[in-house]
Amino acid sequence: MSDEPTNMDLSANLNALTLANHEFSFSLYNELAKKNTGNIFYSPFSIHLVMFMASVGAASETFDEMINTIHLNKSTHSLEAYKNLLENLTINDDVLKIATGMFIDTTFNIKPSFVENSLKYLKSPMEKLNFKVDPETQRQFLNDWVSSKTNNKIKDLFAEGSINEGTDLILANAVHFKSAWINKFTNTEEDAFYLNPNYKTIVKMMFLKHDFKYYHNKSLKFAALELPYKHSFKMVILLPDEKDGLKNLENNLSKIKLMDILNKMTTYYVSVKLPRFKLEQTFDLKNTLSNLGCPKMFSRDANFSNIVDDTELYVSKVVHKAYVEVDEEGTEAAAATGMIMSLMSGRIPNVKRIISFEADHPFIVTIITPTNQILFLGRLSKPKSIL
Repeated sequence: MSDEPTNMDLSANLNALTLANHEFSFSLYNELAKKNTGNIFYSPFSIHLVMFMASVGAASETFDEMINTIHLNKSTHSLEAYKNLLENLTINDDVLKIATGMFIDTTFNIKPSFVENSLKYLKSPMEKLNFKVDPETQRQFLNDWVSSKTNNKIKDLFAEGSINEGTDLILANAVHFKSAWINKFTNTEEDAFYLNPNYKTIVKMMFLKHDFKYYHNKSLKFAALELPYKHSFKMVILLPDEKDGLKNLENNLSKIKLMDILNKMTTYYVSVKLPRFKLEQTFDLKNTLSNLGCPKMFSRDANFSNIVDDTELYVSKVVHKAYVEVDEEGTEAAAATGMIMSLMSGRIPNVKRIISFEADHPFIVTIITPTNQILFLGRLSKPKSIL
């Protein structure tokens, strides 16, 4: 009998990957929201991909913790499914670019099987760098690599001192998205954005009336709007009914299934009000990922025996940086994730009812691929408007 996955197996594992992407996206959001009171923006997809790549090299309890954290299990942890997912995502490479790389020290004795799997299934080539002799030059090289893959939007992913003589292996991913709206905003004027019911700031607010997919949840008191980009990508905004309703919405995120919302949306004629905004965020994810269930990979007990025979390899740092700019024409967003590892030594209704969707107070925003992967996720609580 062949060990090759059948089409049915592959389809089931692709569905499991999509579900894992959604669950991981919002578990990350909840953890990041505990520590950040302001804006949040990141690429759960980029982080998931680097975690998956590292998990391929993990074993025993380290492997179990890592795949549980990214919401997979031993039966759904499929290299073939991830390969298929990446191939589907990069069909429109003028809109979405994904680059993954493995950078190892010249003295690091990496297992050929890990290198082969990373290249074959995750499109991640290997490059040898001399971390031991000149880590600062290699840090600049890696930051230039990330910058070049993200249209110069993500700079200095690896901060000074983050790469040193003890660095043996770095897994990196960069994502860049740029697309125009299908329906461009036609009018922009200065208007109020309510940081809370009693305090507002003046921003550049964009206006548009058009047929859009829309959903309202009375019990959880929020509305969802889909703004389509060209090439079948979309922005979905979750807007609380109340001006101070974001906290209540966040507290109920476990009850909200984005896939269900996408399926329940109906096309209405919607009057949209959305701020022009730009966000840049940097995260050190060590504590965040530990809290989500995988502390072992950061410890001396880590087991990455499928990467190197010397099992004293562990993760010293996971860094993430993201950028988004939204204006009348469309959206540009980018993100990068770096894992540093070291050895220890609907149909339009006939009657159009106008729905008002005024995003003039804090909301959750996500950018979703044609196959419903969450590419970017965040919240806008205080817009830094593009004036």
